[in-house]
Amino acid sequence: MWALICATAPVVCSQNHGGMTPADCDTTEYPVSQLLLNEVVVTASPVVNKSDRRIIRLDEETRRISTDAVDLLRRLNLPRITINPLTNAISVSGGGEVIICIDGVESTAAQIAAVRPQDIVKVEYHDNPGVRYAGAEAVIDYITVRHRDGGNLSFDTFGAFERGRWATLDHLSGQYNRGRSVWSVSAGYMGQHKDQWVRDYDEVWHYPAAAISRHESGLPVSVGQSGLESCVNYNYQHPSGNVFNMRLGFDLNDVPNQEEGDRQALLYTSDTEIPELVSEHTEEHSQSPNIGLYYLHRLSENRNLVFDVQGTYMHTRMLHEYSEKNHTEINRVAGDKYSMKFLGMYETRNGGCAWNIGASGNASVIDNTYYQDAPEEIRSKRSETTLFGEYSNRVGNWSFLGNVRTAYRHMEQQNTNIDKIFVLPSASISYRPSDKWFMRYTASLDYIMPSGAEVTNILQPIQMGMVRRGNPVLQPFRVINQSFDASFDTDIVNINARLEYRNEHNPIMESVIFEDGRFVRTYLNQRSFQRLMAVGSVSFHLWKNHLTIAAEPTLTRYFSHGIDYHHYHNIFRLGLSLDFKYGSWLAYANVMSGPANNMYGEEIIEEKDMNQIMAGYKHGSWSLHVGVFNAFMKNYWMETRNLSALTPYTSKAHSARSSSYLAVRFNIAIDFGRGSRNVEIMEKEADNDNGILTGTK
Repeated sequence: MWALICATAPVVCSQNHGGMTPADCDTTEYPVSQLLLNEVVVTASPVVNKSDRRIIRLDEETRRISTDAVDLLRRLNLPRITINPLTNAISVSGGGEVIICIDGVESTAAQIAAVRPQDIVKVEYHDNPGVRYAGAEAVIDYITVRHRDGGNLSFDTFGAFERGRWATLDHLSGQYNRGRSVWSVSAGYMGQHKDQWVRDYDEVWHYPAAAISRHESGLPVSVGQSGLESCVNYNYQHPSGNVFNMRLGFDLNDVPNQEEGDRQALLYTSDTEIPELVSEHTEEHSQSPNIGLYYLHRLSENRNLVFDVQGTYMHTRMLHEYSEKNHTEINRVAGDKYSMKFLGMYETRNGGCAWNIGASGNASVIDNTYYQDAPEEIRSKRSETTLFGEYSNRVGNWSFLGNVRTAYRHMEQQNTNIDKIFVLPSASISYRPSDKWFMRYTASLDYIMPSGAEVTNILQPIQMGMVRRGNPVLQPFRVINQSFDASFDTDIVNINARLEYRNEHNPIMESVIFEDGRFVRTYLNQRSFQRLMAVGSVSFHLWKNHLTIAAEPTLTRYFSHGIDYHHYHNIFRLGLSLDFKYGSWLAYANVMSGPANNMYGEEIIEEKDMNQIMAGYKHGSWSLHVGVFNAFMKNYWMETRNLSALTPYTSKAHSARSSSYLAVRFNIAIDFGRGSRNVEIMEKEADNDNGILTGTK
């Protein structure tokens, strides 16, 4: 019943500590590459704050009780980080991209899940990512050791079951080391199915001469999705420290019934007494082979040259159907995307001072064909070339980090042609009055280009009387981010506070207009959007670290100013967790806020908090956990509200019966012929944006 898919441990990159074991290693300063790790700073605190990240040294007990790298991350209770136990998806408060790395190198979900906790030296949480990770909201980097010879095999499976519903997450891993070469293959499978999924809908359409209310009483449907991620990797390290890495990957994504785009309902309108049956169906299928070549040339002990090239091809098929009053709209889209990314960088360190310079870029060509009355082909070309430099220094208790990127960005699609040069600075200054206290202020500037879907000038029917259309005259918009962080850390308590302000000038947000007798949902450069977010977290380590209790409240205030609207909204969320360990017996419970809680433009999305209770036993190389997901929850829901003056609506998707799942997890790992040695490699940066304008609501 559980899917058994081949997955494997990644070829992980590590520092050269001269054969030290994880317990021997301590916090290390480095600018970017893990081969610049010769300056070792020993400290008594398990948490060390830097200007761009915090470093968490792992004790032997934490590594022993953790089943994999994701489970270990959950136990660390990192501020603003949430992990969905059904998918292992990692998100950050306020939204944005989270990059997961192994020794400074971006890695896939299957590779991360296959990392042995015993091989992790420390975790570096970049909550203020540097220039190399430009655009990411957070970076989580596992610092590991790599073994000299032999290999490992491991299997991990998680299943959650309830009548008519199931979710599974499976990994099977293997790696073989021989001399200076390492061969590995990795893959992971994720699947979900839900029946009795219901969506109720209330909206009002304001025509020039009248208003019609529409109420949909939802009927149960089944939704589901599955995905496979795989990778074959070869790595070689020369005695001089030079590294070559080659990777071949293949990913599949299958969504036969989309959770946000499948529904059946009885439609009641204010202009008729007889309900009508309406139905909507959305599916998406994609496949993506990818390749990566990486080379690191070590010039000297503290100087490196890094070159990385990534290529991705993605083929996508989408189908959207909507039926109402014996009328059916069918839209099919097929697309191909070819993309390439490159990085060339020089990096160096001298004591507490570090800097790097380099160039990076990406280019993509997208060919999408929209099949409606007649096929219409849309070609989109995008590229970016960036020159960057970053400098950091430490003077006494003060630290400074600054970088500048000069980016040329090009976009060409239909009648849209944008060529812009942007100078994008970022700076942070931090102060550490003592080993326990840390404070930091950060500010950055960026410009966001419109997406391919937003400028696609074709009509995509949503339902009778309503269509979606892109806007070819959209322009890039400016984003200013500022944040202030403060933390207090001891062996017993960790307290963190963050105040974050985001200001978008002329952001691209949705608007609804009435045109030619129908409502058109399109995109405009609006006036402004601001987000003020306050996040606090506190964790207590009690009873000789056998018990950890943590809480994280988050309050977000939104200010959305459109051309013809002004909206304000607050969202409050509270995350709680409890972690218990005693010998080989383990138990944990948590309440987590879903990543969908946010507001943008005129749309507000909120979902019910999830929870999990698990207890288990871990002995040597295997572990077994049993528990409940969404315990005591009668009904899980997700609500979307749109505040448009012309077509306001409220959509509430929910389970029609109890949302509790019985959960079981089993993990086993086998090592053979293991030693230890260290090396660095670069993993993939796959491009998964298909650029398709959809017709879903």
